[in-house]
Amino acid sequence: MSESTFFVSEAAVRNLKGTSVRRIYGISSAHLSEAFAAAIGFRTNAALRAALVGQATVEVPKPSNARLLQRLRELGYTSVPDDLQLVPELQHSYTPFRQFPLNKRRGVRWNSWRNLVVMAINAGLEQRLFGLQPTDNWWPGAARNHHECQSANYRFNVASGIPAIASVDAHAGDELSIQVVLDPKRLDVNPSIFCGLSDGDAVAHCWLERRLGAWIQDGGEGFSCKRTAQAMLVGLNVMPKGYADQGSFIL
Repeated sequence: MSESTFFVSEAAVRNLKGTSVRRIYGISSAHLSEAFAAAIGFRTNAALRAALVGQATVEVPKPSNARLLQRLRELGYTSVPDDLQLVPELQHSYTPFRQFPLNKRRGVRWNSWRNLVVMAINAGLEQRLFGLQPTDNWWPGAARNHHECQSANYRFNVASGIPAIASVDAHAGDELSIQVVLDPKRLDVNPSIFCGLSDGDAVAHCWLERRLGAWIQDGGEGFSCKRTAQAMLVGLNVMPKGYADQGSFIL
């Protein structure tokens, strides 16, 4: 995945525009839609809407306040300030604890974690347990409201038929929490933060953002892996299905 892109759904477009509306006054809704479309790389709002027809998500450049500002001035809003910040540019993590650029390192450990969680997310999408729109929670025990959701386990195979088990749960902000255990050692293994290498050859966790776009939040910290499994995982060629493999951590 390119670091300069991310994926948006129709709901993500509405949510991103909604954050903009609350930060500025005196701009018509139609013109703000045009400016927001420019911020994510489209010439017009109509072009953005057309790209989303029949698509769960569409790949776009990360939001740019410079593009948004330029479009507003083309529409006659010449008095808007040069430092206008209406959309998150998603180059950093945004939490009370971490405000630093995204990790650009692509080491063996990160790639092994990335491949395992991408396979787990792809499997959940293929099994129609969840989707990439906010509240697309369809697993047994799921609900649109994360407070009413119960987690669920599902199984899939990785390269050479190696089994894996994952769990999915919904959290605030329409994020999904994904836990994975590779080659579980017992039938009763329940993927959780308490799992370790006594439970499988690798354990991993990730957060999947769906409200402002669709991406795996910057991570790799929740990962333990046996050396032989890491050598296998890092060599896999796995592509995300409609989401980015790295993006801002948002809390």
